[in-house]
Order: sequence, then C-alpha cells, then structure tokens
Amino acid sequence: MKFTSTAFAPFREPLFRTLWICAFVSNVGTWMQNVGVSWVAATMSASPLTIALIQTASSLPAFVCSYPAGVVSDQTDRRWLLLWLQGFMFVVVSLLAGITVMNWLNLQMLLVFTFLVGIGSALTTPVWQAITPEVVSPGQLKAAIALNGVSFNLARAIGPALGGVLLVAAGIRSVFLFNAASFLVLMFGIYRWNNKPAAAQPFSFRKNAREGLRAVRASRPLGHLLIRTVGFTAFVSIIFALLPRLSKYEWGQTSGAYTWLWVSLGAGALVGSYFYDRLAKLFHASQLVFVSCVLLACCMLALTLTTNAQLLDLILFIAGTGWICATSTLNILAQVHSPAAFKGRFLAVNVTVFQGCLALSSALWGLLANFLPVLMVFRIAALAMVAFNAVLLLLPMEEGVVIPEQAVACADALLQYSKGE
Repeated sequence: MKFTSTAFAPFREPLFRTLWICAFVSNVGTWMQNVGVSWVAATMSASPLTIALIQTASSLPAFVCSYPAGVVSDQTDRRWLLLWLQGFMFVVVSLLAGITVMNWLNLQMLLVFTFLVGIGSALTTPVWQAITPEVVSPGQLKAAIALNGVSFNLARAIGPALGGVLLVAAGIRSVFLFNAASFLVLMFGIYRWNNKPAAAQPFSFRKNAREGLRAVRASRPLGHLLIRTVGFTAFVSIIFALLPRLSKYEWGQTSGAYTWLWVSLGAGALVGSYFYDRLAKLFHASQLVFVSCVLLACCMLALTLTTNAQLLDLILFIAGTGWICATSTLNILAQVHSPAAFKGRFLAVNVTVFQGCLALSSALWGLLANFLPVLMVFRIAALAMVAFNAVLLLLPMEEGVVIPEQAVACADALLQYSKGE
C-alpha cells in the first residue's frame, strides 16, 4: 500500500507503521476493558459512589505517577522500560481474567486490578509519547502526532463496540483475555524496535523534580491554564463516573445499549477532532474552552430529560465533540506554555492536575449521588460548570503562539508528549 497523502506519510516508515498498528490494537483492548469493567461494577452494586470509584481507581495512578514518570522519562532506555511495563500489565490483566474464570471476581478485586492497570498505564504513557521523534523522520513528526491522535480516538469508538459484542457473547472474561493479548501485540511491536539509547547521564531525581516544581510555580501562564483544567475536569467527570449508573438503573438499558453510549461518545470525539483545527482558527482558546463547557453542560442536562436510546446516543455524540475541543485546547496550551528545558515536567504537572481532579471529583459526585437523586446531581453539575467557567472568562489566559506541530486534536492529556525535555 502506498501512502501519498502528507497526513498518512509516516505510514511509509515500517517502524512507525508497525508500532501504530500494535498501539491501536492495545488501545482498542483498553477501551473494551474500561467499558466492560464499568458495566460489571454497575451490575455488582447500585451505589453511585461505588460505581464512581471505578473511575477514581483508573485515574488516581496517573495523579500519583505522572510527575515522577515525567522526571525520569528522558533518563532511561525507553524500549526496555516499555517492554517491562507492557509485561506487567499483561500479567495483571491475565490474573484478572483467571480470577473471573474461577468465579472469584468481586467489586473489591475489580477496584484493585483497575488501580494496578492504571499504574501501568500512567507509567507507560509519557514514555510511549516521548519515543515518537525516535521512530519517525523529523519531517514527519507533525503528521505522526496527528496519526497517534487518530489511533486514540478511533480506538475510543471501536473498542466499546467490540467490547459490547464480546461482553454479550462470552462475558467479561473474554474482554479481559482480549486486553491481555493486546499487551502481547504491543510488546511484539516494541521488541522489533532496534533503538539506540543515549549514554546515561548523571541524574538526580530529587534535584530535577524540585527544579521542575519551582519552574511550574513561577509560571503564571501555566497556573492560569491549570485553573481552567480544574474548571473543566471537575464537572465533566460526572459523565465518566456515573454514566453506568444512569444507563442501568435510570434508563433500564442492557449492556449492549450501554456500550453504544460509549461508541457514540467516541465517534463524536473522532468527528470533533476532524473539525478541531478549523474551530481553533475561529475562536480564541479561552472562548473555545468556554463554548465547549457550555455544550457539555447542555448535554449533561439533556441526559436527565429523556430515556430514548437514540436520543441518548445523539447527546453523547455531541458531548464527544465538546470533550475533544476542550481537552485538545487545554493540552495544546500546556505544550505552548512548557519551556523546552522543563517540557516533560510541565506536561507531567498538567496531567497530574487533570487526572487528580478527575479522580477526586468522580468520587465526590458519586458521594453526592448517594444522598441526592442521580439526575439532580447531573443538573447541579451542569449548572455549576457553566457558572464556574463564566467566571473564568474574567481570568486572563495567556494563549501564546500555537505552532503547527501542536495543533493536533487530542483527548489524552499525554498524547502530545512527543518531545523530550
């Protein structure tokens, strides 16, 4: 196959093509498990807090591990580190599959294994994104970053659909087994990479970590950006935390209908990523974030007003476009406001705030829903999101100059971590 389009030019390079395919398979497996685990948790417990803790268990490791990973990511042989991390996640998910086959799975084990997989993912992501310049020609870097974003968002749409089919046909154990196999696929691709690691340099973790934190505290642009990250993540997290609860208990859906909600969300993100570059040229960054937040808030309100499956899928599709526009803008600005000498550490702080807020707010929304009706909590979150972000319009946000290499729609807070410090 010939790739003549500039957008697909990196596929002409065998190494990038192999790693992209392997990573896509792994991303599909991850999304299959994410959706499957959330549904299984909802079948085990009707407690909103318990269901929301699945999202907390998934996000909390990134809050804990992202900054240390950002500090050390440029001081390791990334190939071997990635191999060890994929091996760790293969073992964890294989054990989870074995426990499920033996009918020993309970909610506590599900939370523990979700947390363990989250640790592996949190440590893998910055290292994985840092290898992009090493596996593609310099002139193809922009297109390679864009294709990585396509992989993530395409897997977000396909993974839940495939996961739903397996969940209905063979149960959650089949989803776990597929995800375990997907880690082996990625290990195969990484093993074929014959990298040439740089010679080890004198390195003090404590010194580099402290230097990075001092630089972050001194950066007003990043500080303003992090406030907006909190203003977005603290409210939108309710969708990811309590969607299983809404689907099963408020709307009375089956596992198949539930997976289509996630497919719709992923499809919306994929379509939104296609139009993102045009939207970024029409709006200032602060305006685009605010409009995206208002759109998401409207979707959150709409989710409380209907039980029609087709309408719910449409609402989640629209929410996906708002999600990708807001997260892409925030992540791109994190790149813009990260000095070259501290890039890894600045981006790691951004992810730490993003994931930490996602983990904490998910638990808080779940706790509130234990005392108030879930639909009312969604309405509270929607109204609070609009009010909080309207106030933030009064807070200046330095937008900087977005270079072409950074104007790539991306929902993963570390997906654009493509350059070392």
